[in-house]
Amino acid sequence: MTLFDPEFRRRCEYLDQTARRSWGSRFLGRRLDRRWAGGSEFVGHSDYTCGDDFRYIDWPICARHDELLTRQYRGSEDRVVYLLVDCSPGMRLGAPAKFDVARRLAGALGYLALANLDRVGILAVADRVVAELPPVRGRQHAFRLYRFLDGLRTEAAPVRLKSAAEAFVQQRPQRGTTVVISDLFDPAGFEPAIDLLAQRGFPPYLLQVVDEREIDPALAGGVTLVDVATGRSRRTYLEDVDLLNYRRVFQEFIASCRGYCARRSIGLLQTTTGTPVQESVLRVIRTATSRMYAP
Repeated sequence: MTLFDPEFRRRCEYLDQTARRSWGSRFLGRRLDRRWAGGSEFVGHSDYTCGDDFRYIDWPICARHDELLTRQYRGSEDRVVYLLVDCSPGMRLGAPAKFDVARRLAGALGYLALANLDRVGILAVADRVVAELPPVRGRQHAFRLYRFLDGLRTEAAPVRLKSAAEAFVQQRPQRGTTVVISDLFDPAGFEPAIDLLAQRGFPPYLLQVVDEREIDPALAGGVTLVDVATGRSRRTYLEDVDLLNYRRVFQEFIASCRGYCARRSIGLLQTTTGTPVQESVLRVIRTATSRMYAP
């Protein structure tokens, strides 16, 4: 069964309309690339947003439709959006699986970027880059993007985000906004990977996906705990105090992710497998738009 049925595609079209009204041509509220309008090949219009070059306002169109639109040209430097999808074993967990939610989020954001005339590339990562869809442009490639995501599978290798990020930046001559979709459960910490992306000119945006049962597990008494990455198991007995300690540590981790991103002005959305993808993407649009106008 496909993750990207006709209803999903209709919702992406609605999200695109919302995004255009909110951030215009500034996907995820990124900084303006003023060279984008300086080419010679006309490729369409975009809503005028604060900071756009007023020289590219299409006044005849504005007079007819009573709205400010800017002419968009393809210049010497294209805008690229990279979507990095965590396909490590831990992403199999959840109902629906975190991996399925991550792929649907990538599909929705990829559609928004394609509709925004960006080039979109997708990479599946675990301890390395395990699969890649090279950057494509235009809505006509949405189905190619969906087919690629539908065909991805989780890997046996545990997540090592820094190793994957190093391989990613070494193979990418063209820099661009990089969306990392993961639970961020990297034993070595996710921060080194995100620091590397930022330092190498790949502005990161994080989408953290967790399952409700990871937040509040319904476990008690004698249980067998299994490490999904290694397959190792351990028989133990859980008391109420153990669950309280687990919930405390988990919430501290979630808070540390927020603090890290806030200190570095990195966009972050934390969502759960039970949250509809459309709702999560709407939150992305709202938070990214608010960051555009933050002092």
